[in-house]
This record gives sequence, C-alpha cells and structure tokens, in this order.
Amino acid sequence: MARDYEVRIKSREDIAKIAMSWWLAATRSRYHFNICTFVTKVLACRLRDKGKLTVKFYPSAEIPDRAFVTFNPATLHIDEQIWKDADIGKAYARFIIAHEIGHLVLHDEFAVAFSDEKAAQLVYVQNEESGEWQANTFADLFLVPDFVARKLKLVDLVAGLCVVTDELAARQILAAQSAKAIVSPYSSDICGTCWNLTVLSNGATLTCDTCDQYADV
Repeated sequence: MARDYEVRIKSREDIAKIAMSWWLAATRSRYHFNICTFVTKVLACRLRDKGKLTVKFYPSAEIPDRAFVTFNPATLHIDEQIWKDADIGKAYARFIIAHEIGHLVLHDEFAVAFSDEKAAQLVYVQNEESGEWQANTFADLFLVPDFVARKLKLVDLVAGLCVVTDELAARQILAAQSAKAIVSPYSSDICGTCWNLTVLSNGATLTCDTCDQYADV
C-alpha cells in the first residue's frame, strides 16, 4: 500500500454486514457479477449522499498506484487497463476495484493520512482503524461473502465461481470458518433451475428469488 489512513473503527463483523448488503445489491448472477457495471449502474445511484460518483481513467504510466479515490465529489481514479481487465473478469483487477469501492462505501474526506515521515508515524495502529485494512476486508467479503465460502469450501471452486484469485479464495475460506455468521435472506442452497445462490426458504418450500421458480436443490 502506498499510503494508509486512520479511520473510524470498524470490526470485521461490522464490515461483513455492510459488504453483504452491497453484495445483495450487486448480484443477480450465479456467484459473481460485472464489477464495472456495478460501479456505474448501482454504486453511482446509491452513493448520492457523497455526491455524484465520477470514474476518471488514466494511462498506466500516469497512475502508479493503479487506483485511488477522492471525495467532494466522489471520484474513482483508475488505470484504464485495470478497468478493462475487470470488465472482462480478470480476478486481480476485480479485487482492485472492490478495494476502492470499500473506500467509497466506508470512508470520506475526513480520513486522516498517516504521515510519510517515519519519526511521525504511529508505532502501532490496530487493523480496525486502518483504512487500507478496512478496504481490503470489504473487498474480500464483497467478492466472496462468508456464507458462499462456507458453502463452496474448496479454493478452486471459490476462485473459479466467484472470479477471484486463489489467494483471496483461501483467505476467505479460512476467515469464514471462525467468523460470526451474518444473517442472509438466502439459504446456503443452490437453485437447481438457474444455479443461483438466491434460494429463499418459506417453511417447507424453497423458491428462487432470481428465477421465481421452485428451487429443486
């Protein structure tokens, strides 16, 4: 990370709840979604309290950090190649954008940058008040919610179906094992008709919120 920020404390559990709400807003597909479309169509509409969201593209040579956000107005500054790679489903690029979405969702212009001068840097800052830790945690949970990691269990399944790196998949599987379960409106079942994770339980009946059919699981 090039620079970190001190932000209001949020635990992993706090971030998991926020990430789950955004995941529900993002996905109507099987395990993953087009993250670029999410930014321009969903995030832009739902972040109105932070001003109109703008996406600014740069040639790679002009943005060594690959992506960052600023506020007033809310702006995602991004390497144009990263955006193109994310749009076609490259895992590394999807994480970069998910990380910046975390900043946009969780933070604002009042985040205080840690000093670049070693003598003035904090000796220790807990993860929960690190802007970078929060954004990384959000990205993990937004791309692979805990209940998905628990359902799929295997690194290659999580990585392939959720379109994330093997490292992220392994990280989330491990973290989900000990994490407190976040309430999801969906069961952990997969719809046998459309193969989505949007199965709702209504007593003894299972129906799919995506295809609106009886979910033969």
